[in-house]
Amino acid sequence: MSEDALKMKSLSKDSGIWQWAMFSFVLAGLTGFLYRLGLVFPLPIDFSFENIRHGHSHLMFFGWAALLPMYLIKLDSIPGYHAAFGPRLMKASLWFSVVFTLLSYPAFLMWGYQPVAAGEAYLPLSAILSGMVMIGWYGFMIGYLITRYFKKDFQPNIWFESALIMLFISSLGAWGVGFVELMGIGGPMFGKALTHFFLATFMEGWVILVLLGLIAKVLKIGEKELVVSPLVLVGLITIGAPLTFPYGIPESMVSLNLSVAARMGGFLIAEGILLFAFSAFRSRKKMMAIWVWPLIFLVAKAFMQLVASVSPADLWLSDHGIRILYLHVVLLGALTTGLVAYLNRDLDIRAGYFYAVLGSVIFVILTLVLLTSLWPAFLSGIWIYDVLALAAIFPVIAVMLFWLKLYLTVKKDVKQFP
Repeated sequence: MSEDALKMKSLSKDSGIWQWAMFSFVLAGLTGFLYRLGLVFPLPIDFSFENIRHGHSHLMFFGWAALLPMYLIKLDSIPGYHAAFGPRLMKASLWFSVVFTLLSYPAFLMWGYQPVAAGEAYLPLSAILSGMVMIGWYGFMIGYLITRYFKKDFQPNIWFESALIMLFISSLGAWGVGFVELMGIGGPMFGKALTHFFLATFMEGWVILVLLGLIAKVLKIGEKELVVSPLVLVGLITIGAPLTFPYGIPESMVSLNLSVAARMGGFLIAEGILLFAFSAFRSRKKMMAIWVWPLIFLVAKAFMQLVASVSPADLWLSDHGIRILYLHVVLLGALTTGLVAYLNRDLDIRAGYFYAVLGSVIFVILTLVLLTSLWPAFLSGIWIYDVLALAAIFPVIAVMLFWLKLYLTVKKDVKQFP
């Protein structure tokens, strides 16, 4: 059976996994819409805005930015169904992550990180459930390693394997938060630093590397097409990603050494991305098609990072709006358009569905500029929050339409393969 047939059967047989990822994006998007709507109208239910934000971000991280890329790594490594233990463990671990991702969402929505009464004890339920998600990550990694070792024709992918290493390292920061709080080590700032270590390594390491891997695979960018070795590019990103965690901590609480390290880390990541993007544009101009858009978002992210690396902290660190804009350029702009482009191209879905998602993403990112110091103060007003709320619903609608088309395409095409 051809690789295309195996992939189609896998997409059909494992449709629950990627459909739950789509569901997670839609639910997280609706939660973000609820948050913005609450800034305009009183919400019917008395949810904490902070808890709504936690529910939105954790579902987007765990259910979309982690789950779907891991599934695509499995699909790339072992297309089709395999009875061997490694692939079965990878699949079971993905389902394990799905269950606890969905269980953690209402916990974050209702309680955030606050302990919950359980008899005479108070348990950090949200942290426990999100920790179980990471156990699913570990199971997936073990299954991948077993498959890599025992599958004779296995072809390792340096981008995906480096991304998995970054995912593992990021999880150590998340576990460290609970450990230092339990042991009372280092005070609250130490826990905050570990939280940002998790976020930085996840977003700057896992997300970027897995996205570059998808782009390199589709555009067939090998070592010959890159201006430098892929090992060098991976090294720039894997070294730089963990160093950027101080960006999330107030400058007054960051030492000079940490500040310099963060700037160096940002510079290394930006350099790696720009070298990759230059190689892609130079060698694959005729193959770009819709892939030009994830690359444009990556280049925009790299330039934002370069500016942050060389400018005074007062110009960017104190502006919460710019940090929110940057986060959405990476996760909504680069990653989401990249994931949709990958599924869109692999299944030969009409490009209009991709452009619907792209247009909605660009609209949201442009509205986020209104919250930053880049937008003139004399043009600001309460109307900004109406625009933000309106924009937030469009990616949800666009992804729902793409999800429906994806499901119908898989259902139809799988019948072509006996």
